[in-house]
Amino acid sequence: MIQFKYENPDQLSEKQLWLLATSAMLSQLNNQRHDTLNPKGDYTHPELVENIQHVLSRDWEIKNLADLSDTIKYLHEKVTFGQDQNGWSMLSDVELRKAAQSEDIGEYRHVMDMVQNYRYALKSSDIAWHYGRCAWLIRMSAFLKCISEEEAWVLLEDNGQRIKESFDSWASFGLSYMVGAQYWKRGSYALEAIRRYIKHYQLLITHKDSPWKNVPWDIDF
Repeated sequence: MIQFKYENPDQLSEKQLWLLATSAMLSQLNNQRHDTLNPKGDYTHPELVENIQHVLSRDWEIKNLADLSDTIKYLHEKVTFGQDQNGWSMLSDVELRKAAQSEDIGEYRHVMDMVQNYRYALKSSDIAWHYGRCAWLIRMSAFLKCISEEEAWVLLEDNGQRIKESFDSWASFGLSYMVGAQYWKRGSYALEAIRRYIKHYQLLITHKDSPWKNVPWDIDF
């Protein structure tokens, strides 16, 4: 379920709310607010600060604006599932199906299954997995005061513009994010590995307190 009502307590603009909504998949995973820049609104607790500090320093080595900018650049340029999609794009459906059934591909079978399943459904591959994490890292960096709020909104807008240019709905953005999560788990892929992402996606598409239900995709930047 979504823990917080969608109330916009800080009276943010529709554009700002849209930018926050680009972090929704990871924010939902962490039971965070979708309508404030800070993860829990006005609520701050030493344990919350410690947990986010741990993630940013351990997983991303982010301590300041320069670190964050480097991370965003890295994620914006990173190609993951797209390289596999492109590598098999010249095959017909029949040829691709035959290649996926080969006994020689081993664990790569998981990736081949993805290539087949999403062949016609992902115009922008899994880049939402990277862009969505960028949005969340920007929010958390502002919360920890690694960057100012003003810097956060500038970075969110640049990231959001890339998202706007790559997708045509919250649904397509969320699907791309889920596929990125699935590709990340490809080495030990099982339905359980991505079940929570599917659950969060379905919740964000349907729940009345979801940012994707409260903020239209087609706003003017």
